[in-house]
Amino acid sequence: MFRLFAVVTMLFMTTDAQLHRIPLYKMHSVRQCLKKVDTNLRKVCPLKDNFPSENLTNFKNVAYYGSIKIGTPPQEFRVIFDTGSAMFWVFSKYCLIPACLNHNKYDNTKSETYKNIRNNSEYLEISYSCVDVLGFLAIDTVNIVNLDVKNQIFVEVVCVSNENVFSEPTIDGLLGLSYSNISEDGITSIFDNMIQQGLMSSRIFSFYLNRDTSADFGGELTLGGSNPTYYEGDFTYVPVTNKGYWQFIIDRIQVKFFTWCRKGCQAIVDTGNELIVGPKTEVSIINKFIKIDSQGKVDCDQIFHAPRVRFNLGGKTFTLTGKDYIIPDPCNERICLSVFRENCENDTEIKWLLGVPFIGRYYTQFDMERDRIGFALAKNVSSKCIENLSLSHFIAYFIINVFYYWCSFQ
Repeated sequence: MFRLFAVVTMLFMTTDAQLHRIPLYKMHSVRQCLKKVDTNLRKVCPLKDNFPSENLTNFKNVAYYGSIKIGTPPQEFRVIFDTGSAMFWVFSKYCLIPACLNHNKYDNTKSETYKNIRNNSEYLEISYSCVDVLGFLAIDTVNIVNLDVKNQIFVEVVCVSNENVFSEPTIDGLLGLSYSNISEDGITSIFDNMIQQGLMSSRIFSFYLNRDTSADFGGELTLGGSNPTYYEGDFTYVPVTNKGYWQFIIDRIQVKFFTWCRKGCQAIVDTGNELIVGPKTEVSIINKFIKIDSQGKVDCDQIFHAPRVRFNLGGKTFTLTGKDYIIPDPCNERICLSVFRENCENDTEIKWLLGVPFIGRYYTQFDMERDRIGFALAKNVSSKCIENLSLSHFIAYFIINVFYYWCSFQ
């Protein structure tokens, strides 16, 4: 079933990401997990707020990415901002395999601020659920939301184990936003470096992910706080139970007359994963209620009849409906799929992973100041770009549109 999800699956199960120092010649076997799909990308609509922010592009409700720049003069890259990992990597100009040809590649020879952290005889491998990426460390200035982070360590990727994962030119890399302590070699995350360099006033960032693929606005990463444009009501906070991943306790999960996690169970919230992942038994029952067939497909008309799935967090119930967890197949929009998938490693401490379907429904704040995660009901802002215009701009906007429609009928 996983091969139905394209391009972004290489980053989905980032909770399993590991980093190892290995010789250049050592690689794991290729894992088949993707197929080529069309890349009809959604552009973003900028909205004003009081904190530095990055607009995100929504790729078919399965991946959200934004732009960063590296080096002097700057080189631009499209990355997934991933709370399920701590590592930061982009493709390198030294990547010569076919998979790298359609991607933006970092060229350290063209950057005045590049530093070689050590000789390049040692390579690092980062393992994800369906691909391994291999590269070496570098240091350079990284620009994120127009803020220059100096002397940031990252990985220049030169090889991948599964080229099919990168057959489309959508993503050039991944920028991890988990705690730095799960990073190898004591590498400081870019967010921690922003704090240390005085670029941010607080160690908080937030995500709005727009689930309306027809909208011009894909989402927003806000640094330093949260943007009330995108949520309503107050945040419900849950404490981080194990600093590393954004790990917390789910108090209870309910679907119809079934209840799980009665004594609480460990979970993480992951912006790099398009699924909701849980134990085999629970997910199997949920998917039976959703009425998936043997191939994991769902009748698209079932969306409005699917049961509500209730997650109790911090004493409050967060409900997902069929509209939240049944999505079109990225490869064929006439087919619908459930985002609930079984956790292949049932013996791990982390039982559930709440990916972008949950974050799309509930605006999520990641607070390293108090080691907590906040959830609030997300607004639908797909057509509200005009709300931040001044009165004069609004009048001009109105006149232009009236004139446009008048001309269209002449």
